[in-house]
Amino acid sequence: MKKSWFLSPLLLGLGALCCSQASGQGWPWSPPIQLTYAPGSSHKIEQITGDCDRSVWDATQLPDGAKVANPDPVCVPTLSQTVTRADVLGQDTAYSFEHEGEVIFLFGDTIGATTGHGNGVDFSPWTTVQNDFNYQAGDTMAWSTTQRSEDGLLLDYFLANGSSPNHALLVQPMYMTLQTFPDGSTGTALPMGADDIPNSGISLNVQIYIVASSGTTTVTVTNSDGSTSTMHDHSTDYSVLTKFDPGAQTFAAGRTISQANTGGHFVYLAMQEFSPFPNVPLPWRDDIVAIFGVGDYRHSNIYLSIVPKSGFESGAGTLYFTGTDEFGFPTWSTSDDSSAVPVVTDLSPSTPTIGNLSVTYSQQLRRWLLTFDGGRTADADAPDGPGTSGVYFTYATHPWGPWATPQLIVNACRDGAMGNYVFYYAKTAAANACPSALPSGTNSFPAGAGPGGPTIGAQIAPGNPPLSTRGGIYAPEMIGRFTEIQGNTLKIYYTLSTWNPYAVVEVESDFQIGVPWLSGGWPAWFRQL
Repeated sequence: MKKSWFLSPLLLGLGALCCSQASGQGWPWSPPIQLTYAPGSSHKIEQITGDCDRSVWDATQLPDGAKVANPDPVCVPTLSQTVTRADVLGQDTAYSFEHEGEVIFLFGDTIGATTGHGNGVDFSPWTTVQNDFNYQAGDTMAWSTTQRSEDGLLLDYFLANGSSPNHALLVQPMYMTLQTFPDGSTGTALPMGADDIPNSGISLNVQIYIVASSGTTTVTVTNSDGSTSTMHDHSTDYSVLTKFDPGAQTFAAGRTISQANTGGHFVYLAMQEFSPFPNVPLPWRDDIVAIFGVGDYRHSNIYLSIVPKSGFESGAGTLYFTGTDEFGFPTWSTSDDSSAVPVVTDLSPSTPTIGNLSVTYSQQLRRWLLTFDGGRTADADAPDGPGTSGVYFTYATHPWGPWATPQLIVNACRDGAMGNYVFYYAKTAAANACPSALPSGTNSFPAGAGPGGPTIGAQIAPGNPPLSTRGGIYAPEMIGRFTEIQGNTLKIYYTLSTWNPYAVVEVESDFQIGVPWLSGGWPAWFRQL
């Protein structure tokens, strides 16, 4: 995390105390602070993928999808110009981690500027660039040396060598020997189809490790109106540890970490290295990797495992959190089974909906910070309505907690994402869960507002028609180095995926730093410092 010149004197004093005092539980004492979300502070900073900011371009197609309403729409260029520089028109799930002074970004299913030739989808309404390369749900990665969010996030993609040097490198884990995969197919390439993504990564001893999730299947469902659509089933997903060699552009598949269909809790991950805590009973004294995970995607709470850094690649020594004892110390199991206890639960722990997550550690606050998407409702017509669905934030002194009650920091309707940088669509008046997203006085349906398209896949039914596919927010992935403290305010920055348009944006959320025994807020004398 970057240093800040705005760290308050009180926090500096509390930080000094933590070096000279210890709690009765035996681990380092830290200041008893509270982080409280500042309502209304969550806002889009910038769109980081594509060449033009979609919220300005804004729904240039006519409702019939056959024409472009504005043949020369205003293009507010993105900083990274990802179409021009890497043939990346859209993508999602932008997990990031530090590596040798750079931030590595891992992206999910990617679409390029195809022109409709061959197997390509015609994305010409959204770009003047033409490229026949078809990603076919392939995944990509980039790096950045940007130090502060204020400077704008500049991405440089790993580009493919060989016959097609003008598109981003595909993340393709490869095994050394022939494998038989859960669907019965065989090969040496890990299946990386739709929704199979590089979901997390970490750099240890200069080696880049990527965790890829695979095993997603496509099923056909019948909608309430009798129509059919396809959806992705993640109940058979599994995670594979992969080593990336940037020079050779190779991805070496290693051990399987976890499998959802056997009750595994670590298919989609967030990882952070840390040093052992004094006097906390752990079997090793070398550095440790904390792994936070969910099992069945969007049907899981968040679990914790730890592994010594020396055993990370092989998995040797991995322990799984099973709760705390009467003294507050963590307890562990050597098996990822039903004895595992979540460290963070969704709004409804018995019917959790957590999908993507991220974690970072603030040295200044001496706190672990965690974001996740969850709180989803059961209403299929309004998954991102004005209720509880969205991005949540929580924090803790130690990886095993106790974690603070999660706070809803972004709701797509409440915080103005719908109809602004996320396309909003209501097929009927009954499905209009966010009236504020539509123009005032809208009373006829179907109705939509905001930047429509491009979407991933076919741009016509039964695919994802840009003007009748509701977008949403998911995958809040913190950019650790951007985190900053200004006075008594914590600012976190993270990427969000928006589905329609199929893009990634950077968002900021702010929190008031308080101390429980200063119930009246910061003293007047302190505010004047």
